[in-house]
Amino acid sequence: MKMYKFFAVLFLSTVVFSQVYAESKRVYTEDEFINVFSGKPKSRIVKYLGEPDNKSISIKPKGANSVVGAKVRIDQEKKDKAKVEMWYYNNVVEYAPNKTYKFVELTMMNDRIVNIGFFNQ
Repeated sequence: MKMYKFFAVLFLSTVVFSQVYAESKRVYTEDEFINVFSGKPKSRIVKYLGEPDNKSISIKPKGANSVVGAKVRIDQEKKDKAKVEMWYYNNVVEYAPNKTYKFVELTMMNDRIVNIGFFNQ
C-alpha cells in the first residue's frame, strides 16, 4: 500500500511539474503578428515560433504562363535562384478573445516572408 501511495505521489508531481515547465506557443493578435514577422527573415520565425507544423514548396504547374496572365520579362538568373516555401503554424494568431485561426500560412521567397495568410479551413 505504501508503494502505491509513493508511485501515485511521484506520478502526480511529475505531471504538475511538467505542466509548469511546458513550453507553450505565444498567441499573437493579427496586427502584432503582421508587425513582428512581415518582411522578416526565416531565422526570426524560427527564433520566435520554432519549426513549422507543416512545410511545402511552391511548384509552378506546366503551362501556367498561358493561364495566369501576361508574360513578364524576368531575368533568367534571378528566376532560377528564387526559392519559394510555405510554412504553416497552428493556433498562433487570435482573431477574437479565446478564438484562434486554425492555421497561419507564411510564404517565403529566398528566406524572407513575402505573404501572410490566416485561415480557418
